[in-house]
Amino acid sequence: MKTKSTSVVILTSIIILILSMNTKAFIAADGTLLKIAFPFKPIAGQLLRTINFPVYLPSYLPSPYRGKKWHLNLETSKNKFTIEIDQWSPNQRTGTGMWAGLLSGNIGNPPEQPLEKQFTTENKEVKTINFPNGVEGKEYIIDPTVNGGTGISWKIGQWSYFVAAQAGNGVDSTIGSATQITDIIGRNGQALTDFPGKLYFLYTGANHPITEIFWQVNNSIWYRLEWQDNPSDAIKILRSMKCIAVGRPE
Repeated sequence: MKTKSTSVVILTSIIILILSMNTKAFIAADGTLLKIAFPFKPIAGQLLRTINFPVYLPSYLPSPYRGKKWHLNLETSKNKFTIEIDQWSPNQRTGTGMWAGLLSGNIGNPPEQPLEKQFTTENKEVKTINFPNGVEGKEYIIDPTVNGGTGISWKIGQWSYFVAAQAGNGVDSTIGSATQITDIIGRNGQALTDFPGKLYFLYTGANHPITEIFWQVNNSIWYRLEWQDNPSDAIKILRSMKCIAVGRPE
């Protein structure tokens, strides 16, 4: 009996120590010790107190640009949430920063992607293409003489993909970008194996390339991740998502 009590005291002390340190640890409602990316730790509890569906947060965020730090802004309304992810200067306390992405929960059904609709309905030609890893897709051609005049879609299992990109500013062509996405996803072809979803990689030549990902965590709840620049980082963030608990509003 004494040994059991001692173990409980030790475990409790470890949990308190972990929560007091600058770590990525988070204690879920069932007592499970989870790791989430440190910038999300301060808002995890707030999320659980304000929504009533499974809360997913990432255990990975890439390093911010040199001389920057991550800053998260949480907004909740009507049992939904959106987290804006920005990069701030080290001493910044207020104002706006460099937008990096969004994470949203309970978004309803994913909206139709306007660029995908344009390519699939206004194309002049559709070709079947095969990626080096064996994935088969469709290439929608609006104007083959224009940079960015093609779009590519494919589907594997419960996941669908669409890519449209202009070559330039470090971004490859549509076929090159689509090949990059299939290489990142890997041999099974699914961004997540446990959940269905949709992934879009879009670059029209303005601003920054965007990776937009939707995935369904249960029968009624969809999540959305939007990430600027590197699609590899977006997929790493997606695959690092952890369900910390089901929210229980106060």
